[in-house]
Amino acid sequence: MPEVTLDATHLQIRHQLEAQLLRLVQRIGDAAGDPKALPAGRLEAGAIKSALKRLDDGTYDQCSKCGKSIDERRLVALPTTTTCLRCSI
Repeated sequence: MPEVTLDATHLQIRHQLEAQLLRLVQRIGDAAGDPKALPAGRLEAGAIKSALKRLDDGTYDQCSKCGKSIDERRLVALPTTTTCLRCSI
């Protein structure tokens, strides 16, 4: 697999996602006795891990439905999104 070079915005998003995942893992650990917290935490962790994988694969800014580019402003606002604005409606 070719190595993907990330631009400044994608690097910023990667750092944000990694920090968010770390905080989430800590929260899940703190809420281990609360059965309602675990499923939601797992879903959020899965979305973050998926976004990090797409960053690694070079497909982060591609819409999973139509294949077109996801606007950078949308990615900054919703870093785990998988769809462009048009496909999310």
